[in-house]
Amino acid sequence: MVVISTETYEQICEFCTKFRGLTIHCEQELRKFFSHIDPQVLSAILSKEWQKHIKQWHHRIARSGADLLREYKQQSGARGDPFILLQIATRENFSPVSLCRILLSMGFEGKPKSVTNEMMKHPYLIPDPLLALNVLNCLHNDKSDGPLTDLKRQTIGEDYEVRLKKMASDAGLEFHDEVHLRRYGYDKTPDLKLAVPCMYKGKIINWIESKASFGDMTSHRQYVNDQLSSYGNRFGNGIIIYWLGYLDQVAKCPENKDFIIVTDDFPKKEDLI
Repeated sequence: MVVISTETYEQICEFCTKFRGLTIHCEQELRKFFSHIDPQVLSAILSKEWQKHIKQWHHRIARSGADLLREYKQQSGARGDPFILLQIATRENFSPVSLCRILLSMGFEGKPKSVTNEMMKHPYLIPDPLLALNVLNCLHNDKSDGPLTDLKRQTIGEDYEVRLKKMASDAGLEFHDEVHLRRYGYDKTPDLKLAVPCMYKGKIINWIESKASFGDMTSHRQYVNDQLSSYGNRFGNGIIIYWLGYLDQVAKCPENKDFIIVTDDFPKKEDLI
């Protein structure tokens, strides 16, 4: 069971906050200092902490955008280095991809946002070959932001949803998935709605939700407010699975009330009645 204590979680978050540099290097150091914790769990926690960092510092970097763009142009004119933007992002302790977005929007001012978004997805669309190469290197060296990271998250999420359905079928459960429920007019739907409820840990279970992420208190409370509470009101008790572990306080979160059970894996077949 991947349940992280509050003390350990705070140590990991503090390590991420104090580290200066790229997330790929931070993740490597995290694995050394917290070798007893699953690398996937560390990566999930780092990703969330880095997203917080980007939001906190985005305005400051955006305000300095004109100076940073000027610095890039000066350096690119003096040397044809494809890692200039990556070096600036490292120095500023900021996301390379987010830095590219800011500088592209300034460098191509007047262009619709959709155009610069396409440039981020497909750097070959950028007219300047050196700038395109700089952006490409930023994309490949940012593990917490950008289209490649988004695709990875989406793929992992879909993989766990497939795994969830297989495990539920193997356990003999009858269920409807999101596609089926939406076809019948439901707007907010769990990953699985049990056609025949089952008993787990003394509670009748009606639905199962899958999250391919680490469950910290902030995100869990957000899930409860945005999704899980409506499932509970509409369908009754259910289970949320954090495949990459969760903070120990999450299972005791007052917002869970009596209708949410938190786990980090699919229940054992023998525990389902």
